[in-house]
Amino acid sequence: MNRAIVVAFSLSGILAFSSCTSGSTGGMVPQSAPVAAQDQGLPSDALVGPESGDVPFESANPVVRLCPAMAGQMACLALLRTDVQPPLDPTQLVGGDAEQCPFKKPVPGYCADNLQDAYKLPSLTAGKDKVVAIVDAFGYKNVASDLDMYRSTMGLPPCKTADNCFRVLNQEGKSSPLPPQGSGSNTGWLGEESLDVDMVSAICPHCKIILIQADNNYTNNLYAGVTTAEKLAKFVSNSWGGGPEGPDDPIFHKPGVVITAAAGDCGGGYTASCGGGGPQQPCSYTYVVCVGGTHLLRAHNARGWDETVWNDWAFDECGGPCGATGSGCSIKIAKPAWQTDKGCKMRSEADVSATAAVSAPVIVYNSELESSTGPCKPPQCFWLFGGTSVATPIIASVFALAGNPAAQNGAEGIWKHHDDLYNVTTGDNISKLLGVVCASKISYICHARVGFSGPVGWGTPHGIDAF
Repeated sequence: MNRAIVVAFSLSGILAFSSCTSGSTGGMVPQSAPVAAQDQGLPSDALVGPESGDVPFESANPVVRLCPAMAGQMACLALLRTDVQPPLDPTQLVGGDAEQCPFKKPVPGYCADNLQDAYKLPSLTAGKDKVVAIVDAFGYKNVASDLDMYRSTMGLPPCKTADNCFRVLNQEGKSSPLPPQGSGSNTGWLGEESLDVDMVSAICPHCKIILIQADNNYTNNLYAGVTTAEKLAKFVSNSWGGGPEGPDDPIFHKPGVVITAAAGDCGGGYTASCGGGGPQQPCSYTYVVCVGGTHLLRAHNARGWDETVWNDWAFDECGGPCGATGSGCSIKIAKPAWQTDKGCKMRSEADVSATAAVSAPVIVYNSELESSTGPCKPPQCFWLFGGTSVATPIIASVFALAGNPAAQNGAEGIWKHHDDLYNVTTGDNISKLLGVVCASKISYICHARVGFSGPVGWGTPHGIDAF
C-alpha cells in the first residue's frame, strides 16, 4: 500500500483522553489552562468533563488546517486534531450494530450513532436509493477500502463500488482516469475526502455516494466537478470555499438539486493568521445552502444535547488554526426574496448549521494520513476532525433523508420551516483575544440570538421536517 505523507506533525505525544476532565469530579487530574478555558461559554445545561463530548486540547498547537489555498484556488475546510487519536477497543468486534461506538471509553470524538441521535434523524430507515454527490479535489487511492472500514466499525451497512453504491469519478463524470493524489500543500485533500464520505455515511447510511475528484483545487476545475455532480445526484456537498467574493454564478442554480457549501472556518471577522473571514464563495451564492458550524455537547435536557456557535479561537494558544464558523452579509449577492432578516440588505450567510467544533470533533477513518513518526497502522487509523467541512456533508445528507429535492429552491425551505430546527442562541464567531472584530456592522451576523443569526443560520436539524 502506497502512503503519502500528508501532514508533517508529530503524534509521538498522543495522550489518552481519559487523563483529562473538567475538574468537576473529585480526585481527577487538575485542569490545565487550555482545558479550563475550553469550558468557557458553553450552554448552561451542557455536561462537562469526559462525558460531555469535548476532547480537551493536549498541546499548544493541536490543530492542522489541511488545505491552505493560493490565489485562484479553493481551500478545503477540514481541520485535523494532531494531539489525540481515538483508539479502537480491542474487546469490541469491528462490524457490530449501529447502537454501539466501539472505542475506548470515554469515547474521544463522535461516532455515527451520536450524530444521528443528536439531530433525531431517521438514518436507519430513510434515504434508500437517494444519491449524495461530493465534490473534492485530487485523488485518494484508498478511499473505497477506508470507507469500508469506517462503515463496518460504525455498524453501518456496506456501500461497495461493486454494487454501484459508491462511485469515484473524475470531474467529467468518468471512472478513469482519476486525478493523482495532491502533493506538497495539497496532500491534505485526501483527509477532506475521507471526512466527507464518512459524514454522508454516518447521516444517510442507505444513500448512494458519488465522489467527484476534480483535477486540482483551482476554482474552474472544482466548478466543473459541481456541474458534473448536478447531472448525477439531487444532493451535492461542497466542503470548500474561497475569496474574494464574486458575483452570483449560474453553475450553482440547478432547479431540483440541493447544493450545500461550507461557510468557512475563519469566523465572521478578519485575521491574518486565518486568511480572513466574512463572505466566501460558493457559500454566498443565492441558491446554495450555506452551512455554518456549532459546538455540539451532551446536556441535561430532554434532547440530551445542546449547541452553541462554534468558536475555538479562545480555547488555547493555537490562534487562527483552531477556527470559528464563517458568516457574512454579502457585498456582491442580492438578497433572495425568501430571506427575511432586516439588518443585512444583501444575501445573509449562513442558512443552517451542524456540528463543526474541533474541541468536540467527529471520528473519521483514513489509512493514508501519516505523522512524522510514520504511517498509522490499520485498523488504528481513526482521526478526529472539525471544521465546517464536517457540517456541510451532514446537512446535504439530511436533505437526502428528507428526499424532497424538487421542492427545494436553495435555502428557501429552511427559511420557511425554521421552526422545525433547533435554534442555537448563544455564542459568536469573533475573538477579542486575537483582535478579530466582526466584518459586518450588523451584530447578528457574528452573534447568535433567538431566531436567525449569521454564524448558525436558523439552527441545526431537528429531524427532517425543515428539509
